[in-house]
Amino acid sequence: MKITMIGAGSMAEALIAGWVKEGSLNPAEIFVTNREDNSRLNQLKDHYRVSISRDILELTDKTDIVILSCKPKDWESALKPLIPHLNEKTMIASVMAGVTITSIEELVPVSPVIRTMPNTSAAVLASMTSISYGAQVSSSQKAAVESLFSYIGETAVLEETMMDAVTALTGTGPAYIYYLMESMEKAAANIGVPAHIGRDLVAQTLIGASRRVQEEESTPAELYKQIMSPGGTTEAGFDVLKERQVQEAIIDCIGSAYERSQQLGKGKTSLKQR
Repeated sequence: MKITMIGAGSMAEALIAGWVKEGSLNPAEIFVTNREDNSRLNQLKDHYRVSISRDILELTDKTDIVILSCKPKDWESALKPLIPHLNEKTMIASVMAGVTITSIEELVPVSPVIRTMPNTSAAVLASMTSISYGAQVSSSQKAAVESLFSYIGETAVLEETMMDAVTALTGTGPAYIYYLMESMEKAAANIGVPAHIGRDLVAQTLIGASRRVQEEESTPAELYKQIMSPGGTTEAGFDVLKERQVQEAIIDCIGSAYERSQQLGKGKTSLKQR
């Protein structure tokens, strides 16, 4: 499969890193372009051996799938030069927050459109990628897209009405987990655990907790209650979390990300303060 990627930011690099690491794709068949940053393109070429060019029409020659990984505000200007060169065999897949299938189909009515939401865990083959299809995507194209994203983790095919929600939950979710991990590492340092040890302890703790949720039928609430004994260390920590309303803050955090994804789909550039 020949891939043309428009945009060279963090999400684009995570996808490239995962596909190259997994090995099913030829890096030379991954073509990357962006609007103005030549040094960034050269960095990706040198590190991953992908193909780069500032000539976007050259990149789209016989492309199987164009991946829009630019900023949501830039996608129309990025895609317009390609329109005369696209056809029903060239899929367009968005990995952008908020941008709807309909809005892309209106600009490029000839091409099948897919909306996806991976996350940067693609770099280590552990992405959770949600996928929604436009009406023109054929069965064989759906199979190709699901195969492509399954190389870098798990996939789920969803109705597009859920895409803003999964953007907030799994697209941005890793950032909130990293923030939690940073907090735990800082706490480890405060109580005397060396930084290099604290990092490993925190990472493995989260891996183990996640694996239990995946492999057992118990809910997260049931699992943390198993650890919590009256008057014990876990309860002492939970008393602080409840006092500071940490769970409510996380719920509001994801809700705010969801609202922002909806706004991006409507072309709004600022988020009204809650």
